[in-house]
Amino acid sequence: MKIAVCIKQVPTLSKIEFDYERKRIIRDGVPLEMNVFDLIALGRAVEMKEELGAEVTALTMGPPQARDVLAHALAVGADHAMLISDPAMAGSDTLATSRTLALALGQRGFDLILCGRNSADAETGQVGPELAELLDIPHVSRARKLVYHPEANSVVVERVTDDGYETLEVSLPALVTATEGLSEERWPRRRVIAEARERPVEEVKASDLSDDPSVFGAAGSPTRVADIRLLERRRLARVIEGLEPSEAATLVAEGIRGVAAANASPPTERRWSRHPQGRDKALWVVAERAEGGFRWATMENLGKARELAEELKAEVSAVLMDEASPEDAATLASYGADTVLALEDGGATHPTSPLAAAALAEAIKTRRPYAVLFASTANGRDLASRTAARLSLGLTGDCVDLEIDEEGRLVQLKPALGGNVVAPILSDTLPYMTTMRPGLLSPITREPEAGAAVERFHLPAGKDPVRLLASRREEDVRGAELERARIVLGVGKGIGGPERLAEIHRMAERLGASVAATRSVTDAGWLPKQAQVGLTGRAIAPRVYIAVGIRGAFNHMVGVQKAGAVAAINTNARHPIFQAADFGIVGDWQDYLPPLIEALADGPAL
Repeated sequence: MKIAVCIKQVPTLSKIEFDYERKRIIRDGVPLEMNVFDLIALGRAVEMKEELGAEVTALTMGPPQARDVLAHALAVGADHAMLISDPAMAGSDTLATSRTLALALGQRGFDLILCGRNSADAETGQVGPELAELLDIPHVSRARKLVYHPEANSVVVERVTDDGYETLEVSLPALVTATEGLSEERWPRRRVIAEARERPVEEVKASDLSDDPSVFGAAGSPTRVADIRLLERRRLARVIEGLEPSEAATLVAEGIRGVAAANASPPTERRWSRHPQGRDKALWVVAERAEGGFRWATMENLGKARELAEELKAEVSAVLMDEASPEDAATLASYGADTVLALEDGGATHPTSPLAAAALAEAIKTRRPYAVLFASTANGRDLASRTAARLSLGLTGDCVDLEIDEEGRLVQLKPALGGNVVAPILSDTLPYMTTMRPGLLSPITREPEAGAAVERFHLPAGKDPVRLLASRREEDVRGAELERARIVLGVGKGIGGPERLAEIHRMAERLGASVAATRSVTDAGWLPKQAQVGLTGRAIAPRVYIAVGIRGAFNHMVGVQKAGAVAAINTNARHPIFQAADFGIVGDWQDYLPPLIEALADGPAL
């Protein structure tokens, strides 16, 4: 078996600073490291080498100093290393990056390609699925288990979803993206890395891959960044120490209400006019199902599409990747859809399979919408990525908002540096393609009387190379509601142990709150991964976030950047959580959290 592992050298995000006067990122002196998810993928590849005798090639695309991560990969156990480096590749977006990797990998006959689920400096998770689409192979994303079955020449993968886990089988060759749990991160000794630096590295330039330089770098990238915007929100960082629990609770509850009210978006009861004949500027929202109906992110995206349609005088269509019932049409119409497009193939196609992307791409080519909006969910990101690659379209991932500029272009607002900076992204291709971060937009006021015509695209069925074997939903208390929760209790390992969670959940119930967690908590198995908030988890925007026993590391706090008010309880006054919160209580959470919950529950509704 031949395995390729795509790795990336990324800056240590917590060390990056921003020059607010010159509006530029300060990278000088920032240490570089291997992307953590790529390190996990590399670990699994080396395990398969040890188990099966597989041959492992590590490759990276980057400047000459990216040799450092290849030395790390060789020291860990990779057999070969490939550096794809050329000044012509500078400024590559995800599509140009995927195209370059596909050209490098396409003729080498790899059975399995592994990469991280996303890079720490981009977070969108687009390159893996786009690369798979360009190579015309299936993929499975966010894998936490992977087992090779030689008799079927396939791999069985356990995939992390937004609601739980899926077990999928996919025939080789295939691509799999790694998430936490797939393997242990391997850190070789410095001496071993130094020795690996002396080993040969294959160097690949743009001219080795294509005679056409326009397919690389900025020239081959359909998306580009406009002038960045500063959206820094500074927390009050008021630290309370030495007060009795009841006094501290009263003070913090009053403060939370004031900050949350000041930062709250004003309620909108506006009913947007509808333009069902405006198909030349049609806005499509790819609907995503969840247990008992549609995922709330679908309603949020319909709300944004409805708002944009007012300016464009355009039709809004909800797109279903399966059959549409009358109840489906009524629900989607009430939240803003003028029409419902049902892509019916007569089979049970997995939403991340090549067949699903092919079906959606065919509908897009036929109808030519102005923009297509997806949710930044496990399925939404995969489907959007494969579809964009298939059509050679620009795709902006994990957007927090959308605007239309004076030239009628869709401006896609993507956060960076933990949300303190927003990068407006423009695309040179149509339709505009974007995935929207759940929990940050508002649905329209529901219009029960609205109706939507259902249009069906009957597509030929095919044999799906991605086979669903089993699925399991995590039944964590209120965890599935994090995207739309008004109040969230976040827990870190400072609560003491998993036996304390029952008490946390009881207090959350008292307040009508959801429970979230740091990565250390989910890694320890105290709560499921679906409750994880932060750089490698969910981003949420509750009205109030209460951090309990959380140190306040950058990787976690970026996930609550959009919270209205942040309060914290921690025994260590030196922890960074106190600078990242509006109000912080220094003390034992078991003493201070119960009276704070009561003060918030007994007062005016938040």
